[in-house]
Amino acid sequence: MKRKSLVAVAVLSASMMLAACGNAGQNNAGSNATQAVAQSNSKYYFTAKNTDLKIDGNLTEYTTALGEPSGGYYEAKSCAFDGMDKFYTYDSFVLQGYQKDGQDRLYAITLSDDSVKTKEGVRIGDKKDKVVSAYGNEYKEENGQLIYTSENTSLVFVIKGDTVESIQYTMSN
Repeated sequence: MKRKSLVAVAVLSASMMLAACGNAGQNNAGSNATQAVAQSNSKYYFTAKNTDLKIDGNLTEYTTALGEPSGGYYEAKSCAFDGMDKFYTYDSFVLQGYQKDGQDRLYAITLSDDSVKTKEGVRIGDKKDKVVSAYGNEYKEENGQLIYTSENTSLVFVIKGDTVESIQYTMSN
């Protein structure tokens, strides 16, 4: 299960990067302002080591509170934002960051196995019914994903068959 989850995390992260890079050649004047909204009071956030990790929050504060990432750190030139994209791989989740106004900000959180769960109690391996029971019917369904949005955050559940394969918190468009 853990190996499948890690593969799903890698595929989801790569698809996010490629989707963002797909528009790199277009005129995106002002697009960063649309995507990089201030940290909000979204009801969707992940908690690790008693730290609430919120999309567009201060990534440096989060990684300091969480400590050294067990799976390492990686960065690459961003094709969606100015500066570098940064990836911090912890035991059961990955933080993806970007730079905004000289600060590292949190862009996405990807849960990578069933040892962690959302604050509403949903984890990888749970059934679709549990997601809907925990989050309600106000979701968008596309390409095998249930997408819940609040403020600047989308909470995405990738469903295969009737089972949660991946969970990601990401910046809404």
